[in-house]
Amino acid sequence: MSRPSFLRALPCVVLLAGFGCADPPPLPSAPGARASATTDAGLLPSAPTLPSVPEPFLDLLAAADRAHVRREGPVLAPTAPGWGRVSQLADRGPWLAPKVAGDQTVSWLEGIGGTLFFPVGAGGPSLRTVEIALRPIARGQVVSVFVDEEPVTTMRLEAGASTYALALPMDGLAPGEHSLRFWFRFTRYQGKRRVPAAFASARFFGADEPAPLPETWIGPLEVGGVRAEALLAGPPTGWSYYLLPPSGGRLFARAAVASGGPVDFVVRVAADGEEVAELRRVSVQPGTSTEIDVDLSAYRGRPVRLDLDTEGAAGPIGAAGWIEPAILMPGRLRGEVPPVRNVIVWMVDGLRSDRIGLGRGGDRAATPNLDLLAGEGVAAVDVWSGGASAADGHARLLRPAPDGPSLPEAMAGGGRRTGFLSSSSAVSEALSAPFQTRLDLVRSGEAAETRVVLRELDTWLDVRKRQPFFLYIATADPRVPLSPAEGYQRLYERSRPPRGADDADPAHEKRRELLIAYDAELSAADYWIGQLVALLQRHGVADDTAIIVAGSVGQELRENGGLGDGHALVPEIFQVPIVVWHPGRRNGGTPRPVARGGDLADLASTVVVLAGGRPPPEWPGIDLVPALFHGLPLPPQPSHARLGNQVAARFGGWLLRGAGNREMRLWNLRDDPAAREDVSARSPIALRTLRDSMLDRP
Repeated sequence: MSRPSFLRALPCVVLLAGFGCADPPPLPSAPGARASATTDAGLLPSAPTLPSVPEPFLDLLAAADRAHVRREGPVLAPTAPGWGRVSQLADRGPWLAPKVAGDQTVSWLEGIGGTLFFPVGAGGPSLRTVEIALRPIARGQVVSVFVDEEPVTTMRLEAGASTYALALPMDGLAPGEHSLRFWFRFTRYQGKRRVPAAFASARFFGADEPAPLPETWIGPLEVGGVRAEALLAGPPTGWSYYLLPPSGGRLFARAAVASGGPVDFVVRVAADGEEVAELRRVSVQPGTSTEIDVDLSAYRGRPVRLDLDTEGAAGPIGAAGWIEPAILMPGRLRGEVPPVRNVIVWMVDGLRSDRIGLGRGGDRAATPNLDLLAGEGVAAVDVWSGGASAADGHARLLRPAPDGPSLPEAMAGGGRRTGFLSSSSAVSEALSAPFQTRLDLVRSGEAAETRVVLRELDTWLDVRKRQPFFLYIATADPRVPLSPAEGYQRLYERSRPPRGADDADPAHEKRRELLIAYDAELSAADYWIGQLVALLQRHGVADDTAIIVAGSVGQELRENGGLGDGHALVPEIFQVPIVVWHPGRRNGGTPRPVARGGDLADLASTVVVLAGGRPPPEWPGIDLVPALFHGLPLPPQPSHARLGNQVAARFGGWLLRGAGNREMRLWNLRDDPAAREDVSARSPIALRTLRDSMLDRP
């Protein structure tokens, strides 16, 4: 059996990476081991194939609830699209789920006060009045109302449902983010919750009396004998979506007018720091529809507000709408990536994106085994781990959707024997239970060391390698420091440049020592990755097995000394790397570019695809194969995490973090990878896009 180039180089690399460890080099393949169906002539990636039709990126009609609607100004109501965006941060908020009270649909406020955060477009300076509908819990309730934390009024509420018109500042509201806050005087129990009042609506308008709110915002339109659901356009309604257009993205819709007179349909795009651009204006006659196709490729990777507006007489607009509105992207290039017989996923707690080499220069840890795997395979950095703890990362990969099958269940359904080996305490029994075989060294009371995991893996393969398998390995290196680790630390101390002037600072010197210790731990973890590959070769299954190494969580090294304790959502915690080695797609000496972005939920879908299956429809992740193996850009997908009242969101090259609604900070990681400059004040569209994204994906 021919020996793959990575494995031919492995014995020397393993000895170098081990720094004198006693484990033997890999043995030759056992006689009679099953040969791989892949020949050396077929190692290079085949040319990708081009799909014939574009793919949907975002169905705007199906995603109507993520839009923000306007009449003259914003409309905030539990019955209106965008309610979740203005009332919640991620998946939480003081506003309870909408319910019917009397003849209204309202949202009760839990607690003494609550705030609605909402965006305003270019028409904000013309707004003069906000009309608020409230229903107090009891007679005698008093409320103070604030706009952007400035007091507007304090008033006594009428019993039952009433509407109150309040004056806005003389210069209206500037384009950007704003807040509407309520503070009540008392609460009473309603069921098991203490509430002060229910909120029915808030609408902002100028000098003229506003048109009444519609009973529904989406509904059927019949034009030319064809009946279809639409984003309704009247009496006049504007729809705004905050999004990151994908590479080659386009807006497609049919503008339709059922009856009355002509209506102008207008597509506008706004980006931070630029004037609002009118990209298309189409006049549509009654009884007809017109296709609208707008190129959005100039806005790739930039947070934008997409406005769908209509202009005309109130009567015709009431019978107009946007049919089949969607953001499309080019069909993703796909090549033949043959399914593998076996898949091994090794999750390493504490594996940071920025410290492993992967062919990148700079001051990084020595990770020769991972570098070789990535050199013959593919790799991505800055993959979202899902939270501040290793447990969050394991959960995101093993159970991408709470209401869907787990990863081991999906792989077992595809005919794989599933196994779980762990020396990490971060994988709960509920997550490991679906595996057909399980060995948790922490819970079994055995030595929770990586060398013991490799010993048990040797036994597992000896018994079960004759069946196709999926194996999940979880280790705590380098999340749990070596004891002792002085030898590794001395080696890394000698390899570092001489101390400079900055090292006289005790905090800087402490951080330097921590980084040296962390890199030593990382190199030790890399050694065991090399031993895994050697073990697969020894059992004769290396040519049939895809190897995936990923971090479950990163590791924070604090400026004031000491390892981070997982109590802060910082990039080095939730951005991890992945490396994928596919026996049928070994690179012929030309390294592939290291991809950026993605999510561990995406990795779950990728594992299923590599095994020849289809990810369950409930899973939120996308298949990373086109991006990893063909170098194509990933469609922008949002990710977020929560830790207590802290939240963090990553969307494209943007990062949002905050502790509570009033402390949101924003960074453009493309221009500022170290996240040093907060750009939230001058990037309200990006801020709203990231904020909204926290409700778009688990």
